[in-house]
Amino acid sequence: MKRSRVVISGLLGVLALGGTAAGLRLWSIAHVRRSTGRQELGFVTCHHCHFVRLEQLPWAKARPHHRSPAGLAVSPDGKKLYIALDDVNEVVEADGATLQVTRNLKLDGGPFGLALDARGERLYVTCRDTDRVAAIDTREFKAVDSIAVGAGPVAIAFCATKAGDRLVAANSVSDNISVLEASPLKEIARPQAGREPCSVAVTADGSVAFVANRLAVAENPLTAPESELTVLDPASGRILTRSSFASAHLAEGIAAVPGRAWALAPVVKVRNLVPITQVANGWVMSSGLALSDSQGRITQVPLDEAHDYFADPSGIAVDSAGRRAYIASGGGDAISVLDLDRLAHWLAKADETARREAIEDLSLSAEYMLARIPTGRNPRQLALSPDGQILFVSERLQDSVLVVDTTRLKPVGRIPLGDGGGSDPIRRGERVFTKAAYTFERQFSCRSCHPDGHVDGLSYDFDGDGLGDNLLDNRSLQGVAATEPFKWTGKNPSLEIQCGPRFARVLMRTDPIPPEDLNDLTAFLKALPSPRWERQRHQPLTPAQERGRQIFFATETPAGTPIPRARQCHTCHRPPLFTNRLLSSVGTKGPRDSADLFDTPHLLGIAHSAPYLHDGRARTLEELWTTYQTNDLHGVSSHMTKRQLNDLVEYLKTL
Repeated sequence: MKRSRVVISGLLGVLALGGTAAGLRLWSIAHVRRSTGRQELGFVTCHHCHFVRLEQLPWAKARPHHRSPAGLAVSPDGKKLYIALDDVNEVVEADGATLQVTRNLKLDGGPFGLALDARGERLYVTCRDTDRVAAIDTREFKAVDSIAVGAGPVAIAFCATKAGDRLVAANSVSDNISVLEASPLKEIARPQAGREPCSVAVTADGSVAFVANRLAVAENPLTAPESELTVLDPASGRILTRSSFASAHLAEGIAAVPGRAWALAPVVKVRNLVPITQVANGWVMSSGLALSDSQGRITQVPLDEAHDYFADPSGIAVDSAGRRAYIASGGGDAISVLDLDRLAHWLAKADETARREAIEDLSLSAEYMLARIPTGRNPRQLALSPDGQILFVSERLQDSVLVVDTTRLKPVGRIPLGDGGGSDPIRRGERVFTKAAYTFERQFSCRSCHPDGHVDGLSYDFDGDGLGDNLLDNRSLQGVAATEPFKWTGKNPSLEIQCGPRFARVLMRTDPIPPEDLNDLTAFLKALPSPRWERQRHQPLTPAQERGRQIFFATETPAGTPIPRARQCHTCHRPPLFTNRLLSSVGTKGPRDSADLFDTPHLLGIAHSAPYLHDGRARTLEELWTTYQTNDLHGVSSHMTKRQLNDLVEYLKTL
């Protein structure tokens, strides 16, 4: 009898718990439908909208810092090498003979690019995190001057002009160029560049400066992208010409060639509109060199070989005789050495058709390629001694500078800067992220599409479901932690699945990344911060931004008409991640799309992640509501004036 009572009591308890669970589930579904205004939704977890604090995300927490070399500069006598260590806020001086660091200087703001004056008495440094250029007295090794420039300065060059000494700094975030008087520091011009100016070179006579812009721009998702080569007069800061690198991007280095009236920029030749299935045929990405001559013609020639690629070209250095060029392959861990005399010979005999088609002929690199020199992990920046006999190579993810004898084309030593970070899973993951060896024939790395974990601004034809169908805009990985699911269709529930077998099958066309490396890769991705978030969150809103914030969180129009819950901005883009991590239909399905439901992207860093929408058809934030929003499905905006729309955009740019 007692046993039957226990059984009955247990069953009643189970039924009660089951009823409670069922009731909670029904309440949860009702709550989700009320809060989203979408009656078709079923059960979703509370974490879609709640229990997220930005301060608790991996990218907002303290992480190990590493002595990663960025910019390099060699003294005029060749005896000293200056190295920027942006991750630890230092600039160091090393002895060129002993290969040892001799002096250290703390310099806040992420010191990145370096340039010396003609006498080696002033070292100029871009501080990209604080939007400044600093001047260092090299005798006392201390900062003596500083000036505010555009946002995110990365590269800088010194030149002597007839009007006086000048500095040219590339401002990567504000997309402009600061032209400065060198002593004392004074900005005389700030002309607009292309998208994300990244590198600067000047001619020996100081008459011309070349600025290579890293990201390309396409008129729409179905047109080939072009990145800009901006040419200006350093004396006045006046733009002389703007040229284009057709179907090319990631121009992260540039050099003026003495005696030849050339400018050389390593680029990634991108064929983003070719179906990704063509990776196996080498038809999606390859490395090239864009050569601009005195007539303004641009010829792109390959750096790769058939069946062997040298991914992510970045830094470039040319000797003072204009006879050799050295190019770093950040993804291939190698330096390519080019014979410029042989390249000039090929150009002299090539007709217009040969020049136009050169980049497609991977056998052509044998005409001018002298050697490939292996390096440590992720070579990025290069500097030559004045006599051209020593090449210094920043091995960014190995915390060292490689020293190469250019007469023998052999490494002869290293300048150690740190321990390489091998015990840090985030650093190990960054190595995976930048390593091209995981892809078929080493064609590209994760970084090739996501420079610095961000976007390349392009749309891709990922699926084998028909040429030109379901184009997908490349999304930023910065601030991606806790924003799952992934892909625009939301079909990958985690970064491990997104970057694991799917990545191998669709993109790499080779074996998946080993599990231990995949774990490190996802740790790195989760640690990628939202762009400039730490700075922006402490800045007060301007009046226009505050008005935009009120529009973003409005529940009714200015006329008092209620805005349906499902079409209020903050319903789908709920703080603090500004996403509810749900699929939504906002009337943006294109004629070549097979789906109408798309993942709601987070808005952190949206100001720097153009283009917009799932296929990248909106080039600006304004176009989301002026060109591609005609039915009030993507938020209710038809009542907005031009000023109100401007205010909303200004607020979005603060996120």
